[in-house]
Amino acid sequence: MDFDIFLKANYDLHSGSCITHQKEELKDVHEGYGGFPNTIGAHNTQIRQLWFDDTQLDYKKIGDDLDMEVITISSILQPPGHLVPIHRDTFYQINKRYPDDARKKVRANIYLGDWIEGQFIHYEIDGQWHNSTHWKAGDGFIWDSQHLHLSGNAGFKDKYTLQVSGFLK
Repeated sequence: MDFDIFLKANYDLHSGSCITHQKEELKDVHEGYGGFPNTIGAHNTQIRQLWFDDTQLDYKKIGDDLDMEVITISSILQPPGHLVPIHRDTFYQINKRYPDDARKKVRANIYLGDWIEGQFIHYEIDGQWHNSTHWKAGDGFIWDSQHLHLSGNAGFKDKYTLQVSGFLK
């Protein structure tokens, strides 16, 4: 897939903290770590997220490639010095649109650029934590709402990821 539509997009259109909903919706996660730290706030959790609809992208092809029925696609620019604390995906947009749909909700998190020093994602599978570094553009993960994960950019360049959310086929 050509990532130019994401990499050349104007990320100045949106900037906000990624923790706005996390502090309330994920208290069960944070309590397991002693609560949400006061040192994590809007000043160090900024992301720039853009949303793309099915007139801009071929949802069907992307879904076929990922074995998903795609509902939403967004890209995120994470600036240097910012983090997304430990969380699980809650699939807000999918739940809002399909509140009674019991199919398995998943998210593909795809790297839009090659790894640069200082960029990382930590993720949990079956109680074990793993580190993701040294990726190539196009690498990524698919996980559901059970997988805890976090993201950080302690490097000197923006980190770009693609989030494709939907139902697992």
